[in-house]
Amino acid sequence: MHLRLLPLLACALLAGGCSIFDRSTKVVLASDPPGARVLIDDKDSGFVTPCVLELDPADDARVVLELPGFEPARRLLVSERDAQAVLWRDMYLSSRTWTFPIWLDTRHFFQPIAVDRRLVPGRVFVRLERTADK
Repeated sequence: MHLRLLPLLACALLAGGCSIFDRSTKVVLASDPPGARVLIDDKDSGFVTPCVLELDPADDARVVLELPGFEPARRLLVSERDAQAVLWRDMYLSSRTWTFPIWLDTRHFFQPIAVDRRLVPGRVFVRLERTADK
């Protein structure tokens, strides 16, 4: 009887650990006027503004927005850590209820202490300046 529960437990453990392998964060880029070419760390991303990019949050990223007739705009996206702890003792309503956190999602159930990485700022809006105005 108990051996039948082992595959279910293994699936639950794997589902809870999936957040470890999520190594990207979304960054929204926009410009006025739109249509600026987006360079990430001096490499063409293939996107123009407005766009949403998935970048690796482990490293800082240098973003350059280029549009003919306008000055290039440079921004730095900084890697930031966010730690949170979900305590099981805080998951009950009263002393008469069961303290087992039955309604937690699988990530927080198996990883009560989580460290997330992201790039800051997550949204970038740039008003480009004309080269003729300078």
